[in-house]
Amino acid sequence: MTRTSLDDAQDTPLPSWRSRQGGQSQIIVGVLNKWVNITKGWKDRLVVLQGTTLRYYKVGMSSRVNVHTILETLRRQGSVITVGKEVAVLESKHKSSSGIWRNTDAQVAQAEVILQQDATLQASESDNKKFYLSWPDSVFRFAAETRDDRNSWIDALQKAMGTSNQPATVQQENIDTGLNQLLATTQQGLEKRGANADTLAYVQQVLCSQHQEYSTVLAAEANRRQKLLGHIRSLENEKRQLETSMVAEQELRNTAHRGPAGDDAARSELGSEAPSDADGDADSNNALDSPLADSSDEDIWHECSHTLPRSSMSGGGGGHELSHSDSDRGEKPEALTASTSGREDEDWLQLEGPAPKRRTVMPKPQQQEKSVSLWSIIKECVGKDLSKVCLPVYFNEPLSMLQRIAEELEYSQLLDQAAKEPKGSHERMMLIAAFAVSGYSGSGKRTIKPFNPLLGETFEFLCQEQGMRLLIEKVVHHPTVIAAHAWGQGWEFAGDVDLKNKFWGRSIELQPVGVLILTFADGEQFVWRKVNSSINNLIIGKIYIDHGGIMRIKNNSGLVCKLKFHETGMLTREAHLVKGHLEQDGDKLELPRVHGKWDDAMYAEMPDGSQKQLWKVNPLPEHPTRYNLTSFAMKLNELTPGLGDHIAPTDCRLRPDQRATEQGLYDQANSEKLRLEKKQRAARAAADRGDPIRPRWFEQVPDSERGEDSLAFRYSGGYWESRRKGHFEGCRDIFGQDVPAVPEASKPSQKDLADGRKT
Repeated sequence: MTRTSLDDAQDTPLPSWRSRQGGQSQIIVGVLNKWVNITKGWKDRLVVLQGTTLRYYKVGMSSRVNVHTILETLRRQGSVITVGKEVAVLESKHKSSSGIWRNTDAQVAQAEVILQQDATLQASESDNKKFYLSWPDSVFRFAAETRDDRNSWIDALQKAMGTSNQPATVQQENIDTGLNQLLATTQQGLEKRGANADTLAYVQQVLCSQHQEYSTVLAAEANRRQKLLGHIRSLENEKRQLETSMVAEQELRNTAHRGPAGDDAARSELGSEAPSDADGDADSNNALDSPLADSSDEDIWHECSHTLPRSSMSGGGGGHELSHSDSDRGEKPEALTASTSGREDEDWLQLEGPAPKRRTVMPKPQQQEKSVSLWSIIKECVGKDLSKVCLPVYFNEPLSMLQRIAEELEYSQLLDQAAKEPKGSHERMMLIAAFAVSGYSGSGKRTIKPFNPLLGETFEFLCQEQGMRLLIEKVVHHPTVIAAHAWGQGWEFAGDVDLKNKFWGRSIELQPVGVLILTFADGEQFVWRKVNSSINNLIIGKIYIDHGGIMRIKNNSGLVCKLKFHETGMLTREAHLVKGHLEQDGDKLELPRVHGKWDDAMYAEMPDGSQKQLWKVNPLPEHPTRYNLTSFAMKLNELTPGLGDHIAPTDCRLRPDQRATEQGLYDQANSEKLRLEKKQRAARAAADRGDPIRPRWFEQVPDSERGEDSLAFRYSGGYWESRRKGHFEGCRDIFGQDVPAVPEASKPSQKDLADGRKT
């Protein structure tokens, strides 16, 4: 690969735009998200593909370029085709403020590559917006705005690489030029020395003969080089496959050595993910494993996830599904209607009565935790499948991943407010944007992982205080998929979780897959995707969680809210920043704008010049715990009086190892965790023998009904009816009949409250 990095030469003028293989009539330009390094994360880059030459430029910070100037230069050289909407936005902005660029004549490229035969192009299997351009010594990791934009870039790059795969003629042209110069120089020298015509003809004949031999050798070497590169490319692929198989074999051996004590049901959620793009703008291309090896491991860290990706809405508390494909076509979706499986109670608030008194402090641990070194575990895990690593309960908070997903709806009152706003209004969109950001607020200091749920485990939560209820179930074990459905005052929210991640030794990158869909009673529907998250400083320093990327919230009337999550960097003045604007039918609106921090508050700048607060994070508990649980999270695992007689037998609040962990009975918790692992392994073995395990309250959506923004599982109905009857038919025995009773915590004493303050 021919690569010119200009990171340390910011004053170097840009090379000639003309491709080395002659003038090109078509030039592809677009803004892509590129992975820089662990410190900087993902950054926007202006990417230009001209012939077989690929360049990219910074479009932010002090070294940014004037996009308008670059495009004007390119248009004088050929036909410019832009991919994505971001280019037009930047060009318009830079055109109106071109005076701030000090050096508009010499726009400096961050890097330049020639797409030769050793380049490899691959689309990500886990993220439909990512693709990877790699060479034996480096890799570029890009993420487009949409899946269609990614496909456009892949097509353009494939054509460019197809051109570069033709036999090279540059060397031949150089030799021909050198021969002509040599003949002219030789003729002049011989004429000065009095050589006759026969001598001149003889010398020219000898030189031409030698030139022909060299040309033949050059052609043979070019063909040989092409075959050799193809062979190297195949060896590289075989090497990657061999590395993958070696890791798998090692894990099988580790499992065999662990025997019955091995973890299966509640393994560490330190999973592995698709390419995490570790290359930097300055050739920081070191990764822990193959950069193009996608994976979908079942158990993962979920500290930052709180997501309901790849989701869709079901109608009216039951199995009637709203067609999101109609929404994409601009058609009006159906309003919320009755369930086809029987209309469930709409007056559940009146039937349930007043909300129970909920706790404000966690039970005091009854045992002292043992000292376990996380470093001694992590250092053996670099480059391995971390979903197979067993961690004791000391590394778990007393909540299930199902309950962590429920925390997404802590600020459901924002949806209640949005339901009262006019359909298609900017005010409703800004409230939805604030709600989408609020889902990250509880993750800032939550560095301890939740319990990974068992297959078939459920969680219900009736929140009379907020007029909201939800149901969540783990529907697939490998890869882990969790389906959820929530009902509120004039809105519904549902989805299924499938989170990918990558362990990089010092950090973990989390990539939520899929979409979130929210539907109001008036038929308006909102769709968005979560941004990437990361857990940093796992080995040295203070562990912190960050979120970064672009979130686009769109409704079915052409209104879009674009939110930018700014990752924390060495040069970042403020952490956790979120800024956004609205777009109508592709046109950016100057006002209103939204801004704030995902762990603090969100504000809106209105067209009349005023500013109003959209959302504010709830205050921390008066008596915090070592888990840094929010007041809302403290309520989720509580068994209020009489609740145990009404919830399903698969509810995670009845899970013995999780309950024992909350009480601080760590020896009992580890013992129960081992028992549940053995029980789930037996269930999986039975399923492999022909007794499949199917979800109880959700059904898989047929492929014929699924689109890009559709769910994989939808609520099939019947849960709340069964709850009202007090009888849950068809629930599997996942916790076992021999579950030892764990007493519920008594009311905390004044001494407990004092200890809580110290904690």
